[in-house]
Amino acid sequence: MTSLELYLHDRFVGLVEPDRRDKSRVTLAIDRAFRSDVVLSESFAAIPGRRPATELISNFLGGYVPEGNHREKMAAKRHVDQDDLFALLAEFGGSIAGAVTLRRPDDAQSREPSYAPLNARDLAALLKQALAESDQGVPDDSRSALPGYQPKVLVAKFNSELAYPHGRAHSTHILKPQVPGREHRIFDEFYSHQLTREIGLSTFDSKIMRAGRITYLAIERFDRTVDGDRVRLHHQEDLAQAMSLDWRESEVKFQEPAWPNDPRRATLRRVGELLGSIPEASALVEQWVQQLTYHVAVGNNDAHAKNIALVHLENGTKLAEVYDAVPNLFQDELINWNLALAVDGKFDLRRISAESIASEAASWGTIREARAYALVEQTLAALDDALAKVEPPREVSPGMTDRLRWNVMRLRQGNEISTPKR
Repeated sequence: MTSLELYLHDRFVGLVEPDRRDKSRVTLAIDRAFRSDVVLSESFAAIPGRRPATELISNFLGGYVPEGNHREKMAAKRHVDQDDLFALLAEFGGSIAGAVTLRRPDDAQSREPSYAPLNARDLAALLKQALAESDQGVPDDSRSALPGYQPKVLVAKFNSELAYPHGRAHSTHILKPQVPGREHRIFDEFYSHQLTREIGLSTFDSKIMRAGRITYLAIERFDRTVDGDRVRLHHQEDLAQAMSLDWRESEVKFQEPAWPNDPRRATLRRVGELLGSIPEASALVEQWVQQLTYHVAVGNNDAHAKNIALVHLENGTKLAEVYDAVPNLFQDELINWNLALAVDGKFDLRRISAESIASEAASWGTIREARAYALVEQTLAALDDALAKVEPPREVSPGMTDRLRWNVMRLRQGNEISTPKR
């Protein structure tokens, strides 16, 4: 196999080929007939008849492949090199995040998309496989995958019935099994979903479910909708892709406290400046200020560049809903107080105030500090109401809800979050 066909929705973009000098790189020759009302990526212009820079297209497409131990285990099962980007895309690029798909020469034959009914016993087996083997529970004929480190299984749901996608068939839901030793995590994440829905930062559905003896969190994908028996795709890219961060280095999505201005890594300023460069800048930046406030208030130290995304639609680009926003700093084994991205130069959550968030936002040059502060206050007030209204699952991390209330109280009072008195 010497090339893959790249599609955006069902529009042929061009041919992807391996770079002959570097297996971690690919090239893209954009077809002369390519036209689209949907942006392919913020990191390069998709000009018909041209070739984007190899580094840019590689970091864009590489941002869709599995990460860390998932990539290692999944590549080994398919007998390909985990650093061989073209091989990874050939194996797992049939259904990835957003509306980009990569199609193989044999897709019209042995890899035709299809779905198989999924009963509770088979689902439990897939969830166990994902936990034990870090392989997203994929069978040999699947061309689906997502980034991330958490164990997960991708399924489709039609008329309340679960189905397993084969070939390059698309999933609609992400299932995260309860991890031994971190039994509170999926309940903490579910509680965060409840809160973000209550304050209008997300709309996707989620539920705590069981398959046999396995408890799992079922999450509706925000980049998919179901129309009868058809899955419709909505194009998205995360901010690591949009900023062309090196797909081979997982740590670049975090800011480094020892070298906060490392140009290879994400920072809040880079995120804010990128959002400010998009035509819909004002709305995007205001939404991001609200989301950032939420991440700080709930102690989510995993709000890195791959957990922020853009959704590209025919009528423009918008910020994706809040996702993967877990109150990590209140899970016993994860308390280290440092955020993924510094706010106003501060990594330590305890030193953050509402003024810090507004000052950080103003430094991006797109929003006035007074407007940013108003958005911070609005978000905190809405979260305060949500904490009083939404009943958390009994299984959330002990003491977490009290800590969230403390955070919101301190921020609304104009103080640094600090450490609560015991």
